[in-house]
Amino acid sequence: MRRFSREPLVHFLIAGGLIFAGYAAMVDTETTEAAETICIGADEINMLRAQYEKLWGRPPNDEEVAPLVREFIREEVLFREGMALGLEQDDIIVRRRICQKMEFLIGDLAVPGEPDDATLGEYLEANPDKYLEPSRLTFTHVYFNVDRRGEDARADAEAALAALGERERAPDFGDRFALSVDYAAKTAREMDQLFGPAFGDQLVEAPVGEWFGPVESAYGLHLVRVFERTEPRIPDFDELRDRLSNDYSYETRKAANALALEHLTERYQIVFDDGKSLPVELGER
Repeated sequence: MRRFSREPLVHFLIAGGLIFAGYAAMVDTETTEAAETICIGADEINMLRAQYEKLWGRPPNDEEVAPLVREFIREEVLFREGMALGLEQDDIIVRRRICQKMEFLIGDLAVPGEPDDATLGEYLEANPDKYLEPSRLTFTHVYFNVDRRGEDARADAEAALAALGERERAPDFGDRFALSVDYAAKTAREMDQLFGPAFGDQLVEAPVGEWFGPVESAYGLHLVRVFERTEPRIPDFDELRDRLSNDYSYETRKAANALALEHLTERYQIVFDDGKSLPVELGER
């Protein structure tokens, strides 16, 4: 028994029990005259029904509503008692959740109206680079394995270049390549992802309709024949309308949120421990 009484956990539980017993007695004394009220009305019931239906795919029956109400009351009691104890203070998770809900609230108040075509046209004119489609190449290639051929790889590639002539494709020339031989409508960035850095840049100025090379890649050397090159372009307005509408609405909402937060921040003064104040300017996150 003596050993049991020395356990730290036992001391902790006893101390905790005394604290909560004292708190309960204090609350009972303070709330006897005017107990708090938890209102359960039609709005609360409808909210609980909607939450149940969203979770289970069907509305709850009358028997299933009762435990939902009991759980709502349980959470409400725990929430209010926790707030009364100040448990939300210094809790980073609670802090972030409240900030997140405030951001959602501000966002709901700043929902922009549906932009018309004139507004979207002005937005496109102000942001052309955002919608510029890069050049795309359709090509085939012949691969020469430097690891296998060694110092002869470049000479072999140059000799094959002279022998290819007017062939459109030459899958039997060179060495076997682990990836594909033919590629359609690839951007320089996509080619770099496939063949290694700077491969796409080497093909940007490649002639169309004739063999070109050798071109270096992360794998070795290549002879390339470009079949088609599309020039950079901004798609037609009709092609972009939905994307423009989404982007414009997002940017407008973002700007409205920033302005609303700036106005809220103007109500506060930030003071450091040394007593100096700092004007608050909220930049983009």
